[in-house]
Amino acid sequence: MKCRNFERLKMKKTVIWTVIACCSFSTAIAQTSPAQGSGQSWSFSLDEARQFALEHNRNIQKAGLAVKEAQAAEWAAIANYLPQTSASMSYTNFMGTELKIMGQVIPMESSSTLTLQASQAVFNANVLVGIQLAKLSSQMSQKAVEQTGLTIKNSVNMAYYAILVSEDNKKILEKNLANVKVLAKATHDKVKVGIGEQTEADQMDVTVANLENTLQTTERTIEMAYNSMRLLLGVGVNDDLKLTDTLAQLTERRNSYELLATPFIVSNNTDMQLSDLNLELSKKQLKSTYASMLPSLSAVYQHNEKLVSSKFDMTMKNTFVLSASVPLLVGGKNAASVKKARFAVESSQLDNQLAKDQLLIQEKQLRYNLKSAQSAYDIQKKNIDVSQRVFDNITKKYEQGLSSSLELTTANNNLLTAQSNYINSVLSLLDAQDALLKLLGEL
Repeated sequence: MKCRNFERLKMKKTVIWTVIACCSFSTAIAQTSPAQGSGQSWSFSLDEARQFALEHNRNIQKAGLAVKEAQAAEWAAIANYLPQTSASMSYTNFMGTELKIMGQVIPMESSSTLTLQASQAVFNANVLVGIQLAKLSSQMSQKAVEQTGLTIKNSVNMAYYAILVSEDNKKILEKNLANVKVLAKATHDKVKVGIGEQTEADQMDVTVANLENTLQTTERTIEMAYNSMRLLLGVGVNDDLKLTDTLAQLTERRNSYELLATPFIVSNNTDMQLSDLNLELSKKQLKSTYASMLPSLSAVYQHNEKLVSSKFDMTMKNTFVLSASVPLLVGGKNAASVKKARFAVESSQLDNQLAKDQLLIQEKQLRYNLKSAQSAYDIQKKNIDVSQRVFDNITKKYEQGLSSSLELTTANNNLLTAQSNYINSVLSLLDAQDALLKLLGEL
């Protein structure tokens, strides 16, 4: 019975370590603190922790910079279709050269010209499509920010739960250790007066030692869980964190049945929206291929002002040029480019449909997971009440000499298992709710 209890404790530690590992890896890379002073104290509810991470997490900051970069690229693309002006100045010295025309000698004097030029793309399909592509890129960057935000909030949730689960497990172990110490003392007292066996007393000592070691391991696990939260929040390594929400509060805050009744609109999912944008991007790239085959028209106006003029000067003062460019034969390159772009569009369409199918299947699985987690939570909640009553009843009997220490140890182990199963069911329920909320875009 005791070995089975320790195996359950070992499984419980494994669950906690797994949650912490997920939190650490979802953080991406270690964040630096916005306030690097040592010893600061922070107090966070779950909502406050999520908001704080969204403001200080490096990943969200990088995603925000990517949006600004894409917006700048969009304006750069638009600028290609706006009027372009330039000014230049030239100075020419012919180094004493003379020009002979029909027997007359004309000295080539130095000259200097100030040139002002304005150009405008009258029609350029490739530039127009480039503007549309830049706009799509900006939209995709914005969606990436939303995706990063969802990932960060989910990671904060997992870290928050991991800390609360670890601390609750610590309380259970402390309570169980205190009970086992009382049993161990009572067993040693029985041995002293000759009504107990030394073997049973030795077994109780081993149980106490194992529980103390498990408790120390749990305390180290709690510290690691807090470090994971510090990384996500971007606070100092030595800063003190206090979490104000409890597992019970977080569980009561949400209604699984209302969440299960919430319809899933695929188009509202950020993954689906990004897939739609990728498909639209492929279509625009096909348009860009066609646009490169169309003629372009541009206009240039140039004004020349002589700063130093010579006697022989044929420079025009004002010039207006309207030029057209028509691509002709390029060895089949355009046809090949169009085929390649069409294949890319077809591939994107398949990816888009696959993404939609996967999300619909994922929705069914997540709803099933939530139903199962809610059912397990309801069962474990009842089980912990029953186990507590049984333990209290056997404890009273033991005090009156009506039950053995073995029965009391068994009841205590059953209560410990029930408490551990209840906490794990809470964690599973919260994780299942978060997964569905993230899919629905409401996390």
